[in-house]
Amino acid sequence: MSSLNIRINKTTKQIELEIDNRVVTEEMSEKIVEICNQLFTDSDKFDAEKTFNMIFQYIKGYQRILYSQISNIVYAFYNNHTTAEATNALGTMISNLEKIVAYTGTQKYKSRKEKAQQSDIKKAYEDTEKSIIKIWDHVNLAQTQYSGLKQTDEEYRKKFNNSITPFKESLMKDMNAQLLTMVSIFTALAFLVFGGISSLNGIFSNQETSLLKIMIIGCIWGLFILNLIFIFLFCVGKMTGLSFKPNSDSDTNIFQEYSIIWWSNLILLTILAVSVWTFYVQKENLDSEFNTWCRANPEFAMWAGYLIILFIFLMVLKFLMARNWKKRK
Repeated sequence: MSSLNIRINKTTKQIELEIDNRVVTEEMSEKIVEICNQLFTDSDKFDAEKTFNMIFQYIKGYQRILYSQISNIVYAFYNNHTTAEATNALGTMISNLEKIVAYTGTQKYKSRKEKAQQSDIKKAYEDTEKSIIKIWDHVNLAQTQYSGLKQTDEEYRKKFNNSITPFKESLMKDMNAQLLTMVSIFTALAFLVFGGISSLNGIFSNQETSLLKIMIIGCIWGLFILNLIFIFLFCVGKMTGLSFKPNSDSDTNIFQEYSIIWWSNLILLTILAVSVWTFYVQKENLDSEFNTWCRANPEFAMWAGYLIILFIFLMVLKFLMARNWKKRK
């Protein structure tokens, strides 16, 4: 039970000590405000001896200066007044502190100090002299810090514009270059594709051209346009650093990177092969000898040609599948 009482008493004393410290700090802050208000007095009305006595009583009672409170007063004065008013007021404050320093060098003050018999009073005089110099130094420091750190809206805008201008110019150049590249790409593709399509009008408009010739020419045109677009995009990708391949893994081969191109070429080549084979049969007039043999073996002759084409197609298909679905090591 006694142990519990001891803990309670300790806790109570600690709380009382914290309350006392808070009260003392508030009193010190109030005294600092009074001293600073006295230092803001106009020079012609300022009483150096009176202000010295205020600082002396403060040091005698509390032994130390609350420098943070002085900084708050300086900053608040700048915030609540114009820069010119604050500069003039702080100049007056510094001038008054210098008058107090000058007062401590007078014969009147020295006589007063020599009359002090008690050692603690003499020490208070010495500490007050040091504190006045420290207050003078701290006011100058707070003024310099505020002037260096505070920025008006115009100053901030000017610094921001100076900092952002090089980056803005570089960004605009990159955007313009990319925009020009994109416009060039789409313009070139439009001329390439639509120009190629318009070139087919003459072929399809000629009614005397046989269907096989149209198919052969169309497949050749398709192969040319398809691969020309691929080469164009590939070169643009190399120049701009942009990749249009669907698979960007580093360990893939060219068949896996551009599989759509290979599949498209395979389809067009297959149609072309079938068309060429059929056209060859008609062109060489194989109908006579070949038809005689085909009439004797009609099904065999018909399927033989297409099975050969199918075989070629399957071989190419197998080749592409082996490349696309190749196991990675």
